[in-house]
Amino acid sequence: MYTIGQFSKIAKLSSKVLRHYDKIDLLKPKYVNEENGYRYYDLKQIKDVIIINKLKSYGFLLEEIREILLENNLEKLKRLMEIKIKSLTQELNYNQFLLNQMKYEFEKLAKGEDIMNENREFNIILKEREPLTVLSIRDNISMDYIGSLIGKIYENVYKNGLKPIGNIMSIYYLQNEEEDFNHDNADVEVCIPVDKEFSSNEISTRIMEGGLHAYTTFVGPYSEISQAYGAMMEWVKHNKYKISRPPFEKYIKGPEEGCNPQDFVTEVYFPVVKM
Repeated sequence: MYTIGQFSKIAKLSSKVLRHYDKIDLLKPKYVNEENGYRYYDLKQIKDVIIINKLKSYGFLLEEIREILLENNLEKLKRLMEIKIKSLTQELNYNQFLLNQMKYEFEKLAKGEDIMNENREFNIILKEREPLTVLSIRDNISMDYIGSLIGKIYENVYKNGLKPIGNIMSIYYLQNEEEDFNHDNADVEVCIPVDKEFSSNEISTRIMEGGLHAYTTFVGPYSEISQAYGAMMEWVKHNKYKISRPPFEKYIKGPEEGCNPQDFVTEVYFPVVKM
């Protein structure tokens, strides 16, 4: 038997972490002295520490790890690991897209093209949209890590037996028209249309409002999509419309297609009402 201090050195976990694991029934001491409360661990418990560390590195929650250890259910572990693999794959795809986008910009610069002064024209269309049932996650997050929200959405779709029936979308919120967009702490909702309503303690579906929308299609890397937003704002102002709700993007063709950033297709939507 080893004291908590000795086991801490062997397991390379602090005594504070071991006490927390004990409190949440993740890793209990083998023996607790009733007189002084001293905790003692068995060397064989190192295998549990290894499993905990491994699953944590894969993105498993401590609650999930506890259930896996308690139930010793390999089928459940297999199912949860499959979900994590799909989620990580989404994040990897997003990071790969960032790399491809940077290479694309570099190649243009290498050819002598001026990427600082590119202008294009946009065809803007008015369209009535039907309400949609969407599974969504809203968070304040750096735009550099939006891929993690996308991965989390897909993880919950697979985990809860839902079926995607449309393209993934991102909605960008501002408290008022005067508020600046904060790249490092953006208020973003990532959502995907699904085949049925769902609710749990972690996540739930909601109805995304329909109604009149102005939209345009942008072809190219996401780093240049602000051109589409500028064109949309000018169109709304010129045609005497008012933006009624936060704008959103629908991703038609992106990094998951394996294409170059210049071939990405994104639809930009502005919900509007006539002034």
